[in-house]
Amino acid sequence: MIGLAVAALSSGCKTGVTTTPGPTTTTFITHTPGPQPTQTLVKGYPRYQAGRTATIAVPSQGASLTIKAGVPSVSRTRLSSGYGYPPAHGYYVTFPLVINNTGHASLLIERLDFYVKTPGLGKVTTNDGNAPYSGSPQQLDSTLLAPGKKLSNNLTFDVSNPSGTFYYAPGGKPSIAWRFRA
Repeated sequence: MIGLAVAALSSGCKTGVTTTPGPTTTTFITHTPGPQPTQTLVKGYPRYQAGRTATIAVPSQGASLTIKAGVPSVSRTRLSSGYGYPPAHGYYVTFPLVINNTGHASLLIERLDFYVKTPGLGKVTTNDGNAPYSGSPQQLDSTLLAPGKKLSNNLTFDVSNPSGTFYYAPGGKPSIAWRFRA
């Protein structure tokens, strides 16, 4: 799995990752103990309100992207009139996403690079609860996004609380977060 942040974090590049300023900034600390590979630890990441656009860039690798995580729609029923199940935990939250590859390298975008945390359930992916069976007409699939290309799609999560934080975390490491409240 090659993702933007994974590539930046595992490459050992000393230039780091730049992000658009938000209420909280990203801090990178690079350790190189002896002749071993460089290890970069993310100590923070920008946090936004849902509906805002964030930018991630790894200049040394020619990688850059913007992600707009829209304000989620909330439903207590299935998302299709003809098929699907109601949410197992009480609510479906569906985030509209617009992802632009603004860099010079192709980027792998995967739905499991995104998750939400809500009171009562903690970390929830699109595989949890009845989200895979929600009846949503569109869901983000794994996509290799070429330079200059744009991707628009949705992600649906089955949660117990329609408020929380939505994360972009390629390789499991949060890079950006958006707060949401229904």
